[in-house]
Amino acid sequence: MTDCGFVTRQFPSEISLDAAKVYAILTCEAPVGSYVVVDAGGRSYLARISAVRVADIYAVANAPVLTPEQERAVSLRLGPTTAELELISECAGGVCAPPGTPVPIHAPLRRPREGEVVKMLGLPSGGVALGNLALPTGEELRGEEVFLPIDALRHHVLIVGTTGSGKTVLVKEIAYQLARWRAVALDAVGHFYHLAYDGVEVRVVLPVTRRLARRGLRAVARRAAAKAIWRGRGRYRCRAFGRGGVLTRMELEVEAPHGRGRLQVYPWALESGGILYDLPRAIPILSQQARIFYKRVLEEAKRLSGASRVDDLFKFLTSPAEDQRGRPAVMYEKVGASLGLHASTMENIVRALLALVETGLVDVEGPGFKVAEPPYRRALAGYTVVDISGLGTHQQRLVVYRILDAVYKTARPVTAVLIDEAHLFFPQTRNEDEQAFLEAHLTRLTRLGRAKGIAVVFATHMPDDLNDVVIQLANTKIVLRSDPRVLEKLGVPPAERRFLSKAERGVAYVQSYAYRHPIYVKVAKRTTHLG
Repeated sequence: MTDCGFVTRQFPSEISLDAAKVYAILTCEAPVGSYVVVDAGGRSYLARISAVRVADIYAVANAPVLTPEQERAVSLRLGPTTAELELISECAGGVCAPPGTPVPIHAPLRRPREGEVVKMLGLPSGGVALGNLALPTGEELRGEEVFLPIDALRHHVLIVGTTGSGKTVLVKEIAYQLARWRAVALDAVGHFYHLAYDGVEVRVVLPVTRRLARRGLRAVARRAAAKAIWRGRGRYRCRAFGRGGVLTRMELEVEAPHGRGRLQVYPWALESGGILYDLPRAIPILSQQARIFYKRVLEEAKRLSGASRVDDLFKFLTSPAEDQRGRPAVMYEKVGASLGLHASTMENIVRALLALVETGLVDVEGPGFKVAEPPYRRALAGYTVVDISGLGTHQQRLVVYRILDAVYKTARPVTAVLIDEAHLFFPQTRNEDEQAFLEAHLTRLTRLGRAKGIAVVFATHMPDDLNDVVIQLANTKIVLRSDPRVLEKLGVPPAERRFLSKAERGVAYVQSYAYRHPIYVKVAKRTTHLG
């Protein structure tokens, strides 16, 4: 127990409906944001230093300094260091609550004992470990471990931070702890393979394009091994398994300077029979009108052409034809006229089919093998990385929306979905049809998914590009170093923005319904991080 000062008589000790504060004379070094405990008989108050002042006797007396020479000639006579304390909690008999009674004048201040701040803040004692409690300056409070309850995860989390702030490290730390249940990480860079070096059994859903498949099984295996080894030298062994000509699974063992790891790789591609009727839920291109008539157009095109693959249907709909008057036309115009549909609706449907074809992820075949969707209950069990790195934006979105559909259908408590670079998949948009598409996915995944045990962690370094619905849905916000304008948008108080705009790597400001007060955390780094 270290004496740190006492409550001063110079200012009133104030408790009101709006604020709870007191002023103290400090006898120890305590930066702004520090926690102190005020002991008052059978009660203890947890307080946070919100301002520190030190003044010369001239300033205290309001005496003017006439000249610079006079300023320098008179020796300094500093008064005591005073601090404004924000009262956070009042504890008596082991029970802590918001402050309700004034702090006695001359009550002593002391530094908190180890673990005392977490207890007085009423922070949860279990869940996902975020790190240790910290001060705005970045100083870590040892022995004050902070947890985010699983229930708070199910009310969804938004992590925001600039490049290099520690955002991805935090997401991976959360993934590592959730791997014992079920965690699905959407990986746009290739960072999430590396938990294999920490003893985690990693499953990888690996989208295989037609171009990659044409290069053969070795190329598919090398693609996964390169991400696991990262940017260094290493070796790997691979065993491939198939059934009925379909490549179903690959067992990958890698050895790199970082260690050894085992991965179960599930090659992934779509088949026309599985995706054509689900296209309105997989691609945000179709207008509301086109969604209504899409199935009818598809069935008519299949009936007229006899085709069932997306490539053949697209070729049929864009092939030359004659209209009812014998004039040259395109087949989709003729089909649309027979169904009484406007040409723009048909063009929208044809563009959606073209977008699907151009992803190169449908009806994928290689030398002696085909690629299809894996059995999701097996592929998404435990800790799964969905590797969408190296794909274009439209390819990534197709994979993500399809996988999220599968996560919803196969969810079990607890199922965590970790979406790094979330602005790529749930962007801000002014297009009403695209907004409706995104809101439908978000509603299903978050609001309906919560009842099935789905917890979503969104992470982004570009919150301005992130759909506002995501910001509204996340009941826990973890903010690392960010631009002041971003901090304002996220509702961070002005007093905290000065620190967060220049915070060191791994320092996070956490607001959650699970905590009585916002806190700072120094993220703990326990797992392998490459890149």
